[in-house]
Order: sequence, then C-alpha cells, then structure tokens
Amino acid sequence: MTSAAYDPWSACLNYLATYCGQHAGAYAPETNRRYAQVLWLFAECIAAKTILEIGVGPTAVSGCTFIHNMAQRGGGHLVSVDIDPSRPLPVYRELASQYGVAWTVVHGDSLKAEIPLHHDSVDLLYIDGDHDAAHAKGDLERYLPYLRPGGYLLIDDFPPQKGIGEGRIAIDSMVPELIHIAHDAPHGNGRLVWQRPLPW
Repeated sequence: MTSAAYDPWSACLNYLATYCGQHAGAYAPETNRRYAQVLWLFAECIAAKTILEIGVGPTAVSGCTFIHNMAQRGGGHLVSVDIDPSRPLPVYRELASQYGVAWTVVHGDSLKAEIPLHHDSVDLLYIDGDHDAAHAKGDLERYLPYLRPGGYLLIDDFPPQKGIGEGRIAIDSMVPELIHIAHDAPHGNGRLVWQRPLPW
C-alpha cells in the first residue's frame, strides 16, 4: 500500500481552514481560499524565495500561504511589516519555524519602518497595509524599489474600476499597466497585479 503524495497546496488549505478559519469579520472559508489561491499562484510562478508583505492581518492568511509555498522549495525569507505588535500570533510564527522559513516581522508604520532587505532583492511584493490614500501611494513608492526585475507586485483590496478613490488614482498614475484580479470575477474586490519588466 502506497501513501498519498504530499500536496503542498492542499496542506496550505488544510492549515488555513484549521487555524485561519475564524477570520475577524464576515469572511468565509471560501473567500480565504480564493484569496490564498491568488497569492499562491504568483509565488509559485516566480518560485519566490524572498517575499515582502506590508500588513499581516489578524489571522495571517497571506503569511501562512507564503510560508507553505516557500517551504516546498526548501525554505525562504518572509519579511512582514505591521503596525500591530501583537501580529502575527505565536502559532503562525511557529509554522514558519517548523517549515524552515525565516519570518522577519518589523512593527511600526509602514511609511517609516526600516526593513532588512536591499533594493532589487524581493521576488514578490504584497501590499495590504493601511488603505488610506497616503499609505496606498506611500507604500508603493517606498517598497517598489525592493522588487527585483521580473518580480511580481500584488496590491490588495481594490475594485475593478479605475479612478475609484484617491489611492487607486495615485497607484494607476505610478504603475499604469496594473491588472485587476477579482475575488468573484468579473466584478468585486480583488488584487492589482504587475510584473516589473526585465532589463533588455
């Protein structure tokens, strides 16, 4: 009798259902699954080893997804910035340690925090911090230089329509090639995605 092959994506989903299912607010497990799937796919496409995320979230769905994804490549480095010193919870930090992923958490305002990375060193930049216009623009200006050529930028919580909200207007003017991926296509809240061009 042979044992079933290990499936890292299924392991990630099982973990999220067990530890991240009680998300603060009205999010359902299916929303968490779709949310995690977008993050997983882009981390997988780039074979990410270094990920920078702005905003951890109360149940660290993004961080736990990134940890599971990098673990299948032998580990990696996740750097997270969050203003709340209680995030992430110890159970999520233990996950990173268990899977051999270094998780550096920097607490403070994302517009001022000092991070232990160099420009052009990040495979995937995920921005999900304060959603006001100042941070929407400021986080992008501050952290985009860390993204390496060919790396992916994902920005959380934006509607599909251009020009809604000051933050979206500012972001569109800085990175006009953004693609919107909705939770419930073709409408609804979702992620903005951009790949930094390779030098030719």
